[in-house]
Amino acid sequence: MKKLIFVLIAVGFALCSMAQEHLSFKGIPITGTMTSFCQQLKAKGFTQIGRENNITLFSGDFTGRTATVGVVAADDGKNVFGVTVLFDSSGEWNTLVNTYEYYKELYTRKYGKPDISKEKNSAYGDDNISKMAEVHQGTVVWGSAWETKGGDIEISIEKSGGFYEGVVVIRYRDTLNVEAKIQSDMEDI
Repeated sequence: MKKLIFVLIAVGFALCSMAQEHLSFKGIPITGTMTSFCQQLKAKGFTQIGRENNITLFSGDFTGRTATVGVVAADDGKNVFGVTVLFDSSGEWNTLVNTYEYYKELYTRKYGKPDISKEKNSAYGDDNISKMAEVHQGTVVWGSAWETKGGDIEISIEKSGGFYEGVVVIRYRDTLNVEAKIQSDMEDI
């Protein structure tokens, strides 16, 4: 009887492990400590350019383009739960849309049709200045999201730090570690 219980527990654990897969970025599962994840990212050719609190920034190649990559962990640095990719900012609406569309197509090919996709720039004029003014004001809604095995991925066009500039952002969030972060934060409140 004890042996049967042990086998059932082992099978149950194996099934839970299979169902709880982590999302990956560049083939690296988004899990583990900040130190461990960052070492793996460095091994892929990324260079650390900064660190503040629970975010470590890198520069490197993402699909043939130079990008800034932010790795986000829980406050204690024990659980990495997200990765954000930022491309160079631009003051040209067509550049932003072309970059966004390219990555939307890539992710659609890999993960299927986005679960959510909203692309609206309510600029009054059709010229670049009008469209970038809307980006600057934060009234542009231009994004797509996929629920994947292990987490979600979101692509969007957002306001950047420059005047009338925007940036294409890709966010990866690991479901298991986001939930662990939420549970930890709930203990604080």
